Amino acid sequence: MTDTITRAVVEPAPPPTPVRRRRGRVRELHVLLALVVVLVVVAVFPGLVTWHDPYELDGLPFTAPNGDFPFGTDEIGRDLYSRVVHGLRVSLFSAVLAVVVALAGGAVIGVLSGLRPGGLLDRALGILTEAVMAIPGVLLALAVITTYGRGAFVAAVAIGIGEATGFARLIRGCVIQAGTLTYVEAARTCGAGPLRVVFRHVVPSIHHPVLSYTALHFGLAMLAIGSLSYLGFGEAPPSAEWGVLIAGGQKYLAHAWWVAVVPGLALTAVVVLFSRIAYLSQKDNR
Repeated sequence: MTDTITRAVVEPAPPPTPVRRRRGRVRELHVLLALVVVLVVVAVFPGLVTWHDPYELDGLPFTAPNGDFPFGTDEIGRDLYSRVVHGLRVSLFSAVLAVVVALAGGAVIGVLSGLRPGGLLDRALGILTEAVMAIPGVLLALAVITTYGRGAFVAAVAIGIGEATGFARLIRGCVIQAGTLTYVEAARTCGAGPLRVVFRHVVPSIHHPVLSYTALHFGLAMLAIGSLSYLGFGEAPPSAEWGVLIAGGQKYLAHAWWVAVVPGLALTAVVVLFSRIAYLSQKDNR
């Protein structure tokens, strides 16, 4: 009896089974998706969780975080908590626009290329995609912004154009792979047209990897848009966009670290959130 108890204490517990690990990933994914819903609600209705105007002077400059100002105040006395919450709307919706532009452009190019791989259209679109990919994303975004002006909308479209090539390559590969499936070949044999094959058979079979890729690049789009605003090519002060907040607070790090660190941590947390969702959704569909 003593030997049995000793072995039970000393020997490590058996590793979790694949089924238990999968269930744990699914639960975690559901929790993270619930957090995304909360973020969207807060972005749409920021007044539900804030009690100060993000553009009004409600306190003394550089007030440290306290009960009235959970994140402190900035250099002119504005509530940093309200500015971060209201800035979520700009950052989140700009990333949505960037991903929509990238996904729409990438889907058109990827599907047209994947339906007839190796054909004239596929080769032409491949050359176009490679030409765009040869230009660094930041330079492409700066070129678009220089031409059409600064702002969150222009920055989001510029980021979306640069990211469309990645979506195009992914969707093209998925379409080619889906085209070899038995039921897709059977649909073609029965006389189904290209559009019917794509929307009825190909799209349902490729949406999992595309959604995982979209979640990953959603966070990266937020980071890129914040970076452009930080460099002065996106939103401009007094906007509460997170890149603008970080740029405005960096000069006060020595005596008011929260002005730049808090929006920086918020941006990091959201990017990590979407990266984790992409990872879990990809693992869950293997």
